[in-house]
Amino acid sequence: MNRSYLQLEYSGWWILLIVIAAVLLSYMLYSKKNTPWNKTQNWILATIRFLAILSVSILLLSPAIRQITNTVEKPIVAIALDNSESIVARGTSEDSIKYSINQIKESLEELELDVPIITFNDSINFSSPTSNLSKLVEKVEDQLEGQHLSTILLATDGIYNRGSSPLYKNYLKPVVSLGLGDTLSPRDISISRTLYNRITYKGNETPIRLEVKQKGYDNREVLMQLRENGEVLDKQKIQLKNSLQEVEFRVKSENEGLRRLVASITQITDESTFENNKANVFMEVIDGRKKVLIVANAPHPDIKAIRSTLEQTGNYQTGVYIPEINDQKPNEVYDVVIFHGAFTSGINFIPKENPGIWYIISNESSITSINKNLPFLNIERRGSQPDKVAGSFNQNFSKFKIEDVSAFEEYPPVQVPFGDYSISGPTEILMYQKLGNIITQKPLMTVYDDGASKTAVLLGQNIWQWKLQESAINKNSNQFDNLITKTIQFLSVKNDKKQLRFSVRKRNITDTEPPLFDVEVYNDIYERIYNNKIAITITPEGGESQNFTFTDSEFNSVFRSPSLPPGIYRFSASVNIGDKTYTDRGEFSVQNINPEYLDLTADHQLLRNISKKSGGKYFHMNEQEELINYLKTKDLKSKIKSEENLIPLYQAWWWYLIIFLLFSSEWFLRKFLGGY
Repeated sequence: MNRSYLQLEYSGWWILLIVIAAVLLSYMLYSKKNTPWNKTQNWILATIRFLAILSVSILLLSPAIRQITNTVEKPIVAIALDNSESIVARGTSEDSIKYSINQIKESLEELELDVPIITFNDSINFSSPTSNLSKLVEKVEDQLEGQHLSTILLATDGIYNRGSSPLYKNYLKPVVSLGLGDTLSPRDISISRTLYNRITYKGNETPIRLEVKQKGYDNREVLMQLRENGEVLDKQKIQLKNSLQEVEFRVKSENEGLRRLVASITQITDESTFENNKANVFMEVIDGRKKVLIVANAPHPDIKAIRSTLEQTGNYQTGVYIPEINDQKPNEVYDVVIFHGAFTSGINFIPKENPGIWYIISNESSITSINKNLPFLNIERRGSQPDKVAGSFNQNFSKFKIEDVSAFEEYPPVQVPFGDYSISGPTEILMYQKLGNIITQKPLMTVYDDGASKTAVLLGQNIWQWKLQESAINKNSNQFDNLITKTIQFLSVKNDKKQLRFSVRKRNITDTEPPLFDVEVYNDIYERIYNNKIAITITPEGGESQNFTFTDSEFNSVFRSPSLPPGIYRFSASVNIGDKTYTDRGEFSVQNINPEYLDLTADHQLLRNISKKSGGKYFHMNEQEELINYLKTKDLKSKIKSEENLIPLYQAWWWYLIIFLLFSSEWFLRKFLGGY
């Protein structure tokens, strides 16, 4: 239903003025006495001319037509259908559920209701690998925002394995729940959980603990096996005594790379499903821990603080070399060397193969040696006394990210050389010196990275007090540990000079997400270049390769692979730059995360609680008629929605038609009556 009327945004004086002007112009034309038509005909012609002039004059005022459109909106009863795999996992026919849902939809539409069906993945097939009921209801509310949503009909078995409990959600509309599935626990055996280290070291033996869940098979003996590439690594016979028990395997890793192990348990004929009788175990085997050497001129509490932080991560192997104590210099290759009390007379050690270096300066350090050996840092000392300063984190520091830096401000002060500081080259300040409440521009800790070598400099020692104080206040030393480990991580990573960098964003992904690869191409002077055609090959273990091509650009340098089935994959990418071909390689794993089969017992009590909380009601799937009658009693009303639009009159074609007809009519009548 539409209504329209003309709206003029001018005062009545302007309107009166154009009316007077139209009257005067018409009068001037038709005030002559010698005309071939009579007085009545003259009045008719004058009136037509007046209306024509008035129609043209109104356009000069830029009027608008206010159009009001009334739309009748039917009440919406949205069916939020849980189309996860668990709905049909116990043998319920998918077609029968679809038939019942469509019957409900048709019955509600006969009540003059709008009934959309919304699912997890916009498909009515029961193929969703996870159940997030809170997100499903939010999806309904988001899609129908601003529309006449009256009720949400949640059709589900009440099983959720993603997101928060739907019971804690604040519902905007009443939720009428429709119980699907079977509330009786099935007879089943499953591997409900796997516990193991995702990263292990070459040569280590790794424990793998498996939780076995069963119902209805007490005292039954079953066989558990652990396989890799079809070969049985280990097996155990176990007797099912409890509803939940743990089984442990131990495997040794001899080679670097990704491993996919498959744990399985005997399938018994009358189980409700066999899908949960096996579980994948994905491990990454690395060559060994990073090696860190601390070189000092004397024992110091800082050394213990740094070592304890690094060793508790399990990723670092630390050693200490103090010349006055150790007779023999270390002869190994280290990833990072920390010089504690650097540039003092007692330290004389040259590391092999350009590791990352961390210099920790003490009061005995030679300023002359610092300026000579660290060209990116210059200290102009003023006086012989040190300065006591605290640290303040540089929020613009970009080399690595430290999430929470609040503890830095409360750390005890350290002694630094008193003087003027300047830095140069590819150097960033990680911490500024802080005097009282004043944050200076002088560095307390800097990081240098020129692409060939990495160096960190801390201009004061006694940082063991930082760890001690933070532990006393917070009962942990997370901030201190984070600073140490992030610095060592940065220094230990070798700079990559490859001209093609094709790296998978996540080495371990699930089969519900596609692999993403970051693409970087550089020319001979290591400038980033784009619009390169890159040939990509992805090969599964024991399978056929898939080939792709990708052209990177300044706005898109991420290759998105199609989703892949579970397994371990190797990839390679190549690009031609001039007359040379560059290649990069790697591997990743795709894990099958299928929680739908871990619990197949429908939870209709949860649905009752959701409906009670939101002001709705619970019905079983067999109570379709009661459901329809209940919604009839709700007397859901349609809503009239009014929408106003202002349409400029100059855009209305029919107004020009009126003007044309008025002038045409006048011209025709004058000719017909013998005028000119």
